Amino acid sequence: MDLNTYLKNLEILVNVDCGSNTPKGLQFVTNFFKNLYRDWIVEYHELNEKNPVLVIKNRDVDNFDFLFIGHNDTVFPEGTVAQRPFKIEGDIATGPGVYDMKSGLLSMYEVAKEFKDSSLNICIIINTDEEISSLISRELITEIGKKTKYALVFEPARKNGNMVSERKGLVKYEITFNGKAAHAGIAPQNGINAIVEASHWVLEISKLQNLELGNSINVGIINGGFGVNTVPDKAIIKFEGRSHDINHFENIEKTLNRLKENPYVEGINVEIKEIGYRPPLVLNPLSKELLDKFEIVKKQLKIDSNWEKTGGGSDANFLGILGVGVLDGVGPVGGNSHEASEYLVISSIEKRIEMVKEVLKMFL
Repeated sequence: MDLNTYLKNLEILVNVDCGSNTPKGLQFVTNFFKNLYRDWIVEYHELNEKNPVLVIKNRDVDNFDFLFIGHNDTVFPEGTVAQRPFKIEGDIATGPGVYDMKSGLLSMYEVAKEFKDSSLNICIIINTDEEISSLISRELITEIGKKTKYALVFEPARKNGNMVSERKGLVKYEITFNGKAAHAGIAPQNGINAIVEASHWVLEISKLQNLELGNSINVGIINGGFGVNTVPDKAIIKFEGRSHDINHFENIEKTLNRLKENPYVEGINVEIKEIGYRPPLVLNPLSKELLDKFEIVKKQLKIDSNWEKTGGGSDANFLGILGVGVLDGVGPVGGNSHEASEYLVISSIEKRIEMVKEVLKMFL
């Protein structure tokens, strides 16, 4: 590979504002990769007005030996690039998305192009909504995942060089409570207090947290009411749950249904909306087979790297639940994703690309 070309392309990609809700920037970076893979079979999926998805194949087949996946979007708002554009100082590159995951996308391309004409059937997905739980692209990822044996997610490696073998799943809910407004002094008996009901739910939902088992609950947002002299007719809470155990999510759903069927405040109306979901990613037999091959190659290349279980989710979660052998974090090393201090270690780029290539050669 040509590292200078890689870094020039990285500068182009980083210096574009492309948060998940920035259509112009997302279109630019999507077109960039559409052009980069112009010698492949490229499908452009416009699933909504702002978050296009590319599905790229080395040949026209229905089943794939390997799926590579990465995302174009970042978490940063429009205007971030003007404040801190791409910069290189020594062995460190900085800029919005340089680590999570513009470098991973370019590494993915460097790996893929070597195996374009190989016996492996390869599919690549590049989406633009991963940072908002892949709400738009999830169905397409799942559809292709069902036709795939192994998958590699080119999210970045940890700052210590570790890759990811397992991730917690997560579920996010928005609960709306509709009550009835009334004067709190003159006729409180006529009101139906939405905040009281919401508060009851917060306490009941929070009982599902068990940190010893790795099951978390976080009610992060609560809104309601507009004055202490008025019984509040509306309240909204938003919360998430995370776990390696899918039973945690089933318990959350059962609890929500129980609370809805047995309201604390008489007359309340409750709307439950799931606003995000990723199933847990656990190490299945095919994942273990893939991991063992990485272990062999790491020793050959003298790469000091271990495997981590993490609380954060990625698109790998949608694949592992299908039985796909999937590993994550095979991109370059860096750190501080989602922060202004996000950075990429340039000297890790070529070594990590070589590692993945050597693993794929073991499947030829």
